[in-house]
Amino acid sequence: MASAIRPVPGHDSSSELADRVNRLIELRTPETGKRPSYEQIARTINDSAGKNVISGAYIWELATGKTTNPRIHHLEALASWGGTDVRYFFDAAYASRVEPQLQLLWRLKATGVLNVALRAQGLSDSSREQVSTMVDHLRSLEGLEDADTPDPGLPSL
Repeated sequence: MASAIRPVPGHDSSSELADRVNRLIELRTPETGKRPSYEQIARTINDSAGKNVISGAYIWELATGKTTNPRIHHLEALASWGGTDVRYFFDAAYASRVEPQLQLLWRLKATGVLNVALRAQGLSDSSREQVSTMVDHLRSLEGLEDADTPDPGLPSL
């Protein structure tokens, strides 16, 4: 029998779980901005697993807080899809530690910076320096501040 996550007394665990599920969905939302449906998420998880692990309706229940006693295998599958560890859903200390990293990742993804950084992977030091110089020049042309100035909206890591 699959185990269930036990709620912590005094905590609204269904609301915390729903928030975390929704954050993962936002993280995985393509750059086009079109949020995947719960059915699309379930299909991706099930295709990856090679079997029926979770339904779109159940993901909706998790995301809306309707499910208060989720099965661990459902959370493991969703965590894997979201690129995190299952502890993210029920370990507040763990979630607090990874939250700044996830916020930074979401910001980089939303602005397209992550795509540029990933495409620069494997380039020589000289080529990466040229990319940096080009970005600085483009920022100057568009009247943007120096990129070395920390953005107060970004978490420090």
